[in-house]
Amino acid sequence: MSVAEIADNKWERESAKPPIMEVGSLAQLILISIFALLFLWIFTWCLMGIFGADQESMSDRYGEMEAGAAPAEE
Repeated sequence: MSVAEIADNKWERESAKPPIMEVGSLAQLILISIFALLFLWIFTWCLMGIFGADQESMSDRYGEMEAGAAPAEE
């Protein structure tokens, strides 16, 4: 093997390693982690809304509501 081939192999090996300790790489990892946690937080609330305990809301009492305003007292 010639010196040029050895140098080329070292360059290829070094270029295949991602620079994970750089500021930009760490920022990307943190940003992706934040988006993943945000997605999991939203997904958790969706599951709680779908499978959680039923709660009475105003839409459940729609038929009991009156269309007019309360009469004014004289």
